[in-house]
Amino acid sequence: MGGNHKPGTPRDRALGAELRAIRENAGMSLAQTCEEIQWNPSHLSRLERGQRHISPESVMGLAMIYQVPADRRTELVARAKEVSTLGWWDRPPAGVPTELGALAAYEHEAIRMTDWSPSIIPGLLQTPAYAEALMREWGVPEKDLNARLGARRQRQGLLDRRQVDYTALIGDFALRNQLCEPEAFATQLRHVATLARRDGISIRLVEQPTALAMFGWYLMDFDQVGSAVLVEHHESSTFLFDEETTQYLRARRALTALALSERATQDRLQTEIERVLIGG
Repeated sequence: MGGNHKPGTPRDRALGAELRAIRENAGMSLAQTCEEIQWNPSHLSRLERGQRHISPESVMGLAMIYQVPADRRTELVARAKEVSTLGWWDRPPAGVPTELGALAAYEHEAIRMTDWSPSIIPGLLQTPAYAEALMREWGVPEKDLNARLGARRQRQGLLDRRQVDYTALIGDFALRNQLCEPEAFATQLRHVATLARRDGISIRLVEQPTALAMFGWYLMDFDQVGSAVLVEHHESSTFLFDEETTQYLRARRALTALALSERATQDRLQTEIERVLIGG
């Protein structure tokens, strides 16, 4: 999602899917359309999948080729002109990767979020001290550290919004993966326990062994378009959309079935806080 193109939003995905349906109903293939409009097929494919921002000019050009009636054409162009609610992610500060701004935009539009984090505390639940220790170990440059920490705090603000629906499924190892000093780590675990008592936030531990612990992912559901998943790797991340998210929807069901209850998770967190403080 880098380069000189503006990343797509959930609204772009909805509009792109509609344009694809219009093209197919017009009996035109991707190649035929691109020959008419003189685009690279990969560009149109990305627009239809919502992986690039769709400009009003692009919508008008496609609508003309598909011979969309004037009133419908006007409606589509108007939708492309709609300005999404502006947030800090529209112009991420220096030092904040484009992908992080795109993630924040998706979070803003999501109606449900599920974070599977097998070995660390999820980003939305991290305290400043824990987040800083994690970023330093990841090798975030010193000059970018404050900007990255600020972006994380901005993202965490979505947990304060009304009707939030956020679930964190956390692997057992994350409670023993002490990335900061004992007192700071105990504070981190207390913070998780406090957030778990909020409405709209569900935090559950997964203690049982599972092959799903190989890597983490972040599943976001939307109102008008399919789901999106952020898959995290060691030094990079990848967004997946629509049918590519099917296996993660299954994984969510499997992990939910394995996880401790919210009450049992709270009890386990208290036990771990005591263990950390006494140096166990």
